[in-house]
Amino acid sequence: MIELAGGDWRALLRPEIGGCIAELTCDGNPVLRTMADDAVHPLQSACFPLIPYCNRIAGGRFTWGGRTVEIAPNLAGQRHPLHGFGWLAEWRVMRRDATSALLEHDYDGSGEWPWPYVAHQHIALDESGCTVRLLVQNRAAEPAPMGLGVHPYFRRAPETTLTFAADAMLGIDAEFLPDGEIHPSGALAPWRDGALLPPVLADNCFVGWGGAATIADAQGTITLRGFGAPHCHVYAPANSGDFCLEPVNHSPDALNRARGEVPVVQPGCAAGIALRIEAMPG
Repeated sequence: MIELAGGDWRALLRPEIGGCIAELTCDGNPVLRTMADDAVHPLQSACFPLIPYCNRIAGGRFTWGGRTVEIAPNLAGQRHPLHGFGWLAEWRVMRRDATSALLEHDYDGSGEWPWPYVAHQHIALDESGCTVRLLVQNRAAEPAPMGLGVHPYFRRAPETTLTFAADAMLGIDAEFLPDGEIHPSGALAPWRDGALLPPVLADNCFVGWGGAATIADAQGTITLRGFGAPHCHVYAPANSGDFCLEPVNHSPDALNRARGEVPVVQPGCAAGIALRIEAMPG
C-alpha cells in the first residue's frame, strides 16, 4: 500500500488491485469511500481506471477494422464484459514521492483485446486537491480504439445533492445497456439545479457532459472537473453509502452502437483523460 500526502489531503493506493485508490480524505474527512483493509477486488475500492473500454460491451462482441473481437464476461452474474482490462490487472509502481505516484499497466496484445498498449496512471495530491491522469499509448502497428474513464466512488449521505449539466441521458434496458432511447438530461432529477440522488438505482450515461460537477452534503462540498471526457456515467445504487460519477470518453457499448465516439489512436500515439477533485468543508 502506498500512502500520499499533500496539504490536508491523504490518499492510499493499492497498485496490485487494478491500480486502485483505496482511500482519499481531506482534513480527515472521506472524499471517496474507504476500501476495507481486507478487500481484494477493485469494485470494493475508492477509485479505479477504465482501460481500454468503458462500461459494457453487448455480448462481448464487436467488429473493428474488418476484425471481429470477442471478449468473455469478466464479472460473476454479468454476461456482458465491463470496464476493460486495466481494473483487473496488477499495476507496477514506476515512480513515487511524498505527494504522487506513477503506475504502469503494460498489455502485450496476446489476450482477447488484439491491440497492445501501455497505460500510465499518475495520481497526485497538492494543497487544493487530487488529480488523476490516465494516458494510454497504442503499441499496435495499426490504429486502435482506446476507451478511457475514471471510476470514483464518492461519499453519500441522505442529504447529498449532485449538480452537473449535460445534453441528454441515454435510456437503459434490463441489462443496463443503452436501449436506443434518448431522454432529457433531467429525466431522473433536475441535475442542473442540484438534486438529491434518486431513491431507485441509477446506472445511466449522460452525453454532452459539461465537464464539471458539484457534490454537496453536511460535511461540505466536493467539486469535480473532467478533462478529455465528453460524457459522464452516474451509478447510484438504492440505499447505498456511496455513488459514482465517472468521467468517460465514450458511452456504454459505443464499440457497437456509437463508434464515432471512441477515440482512434494511431500507432505510437496516445489518448488521455484526467479527473480533478477538490473539496471544501461545510
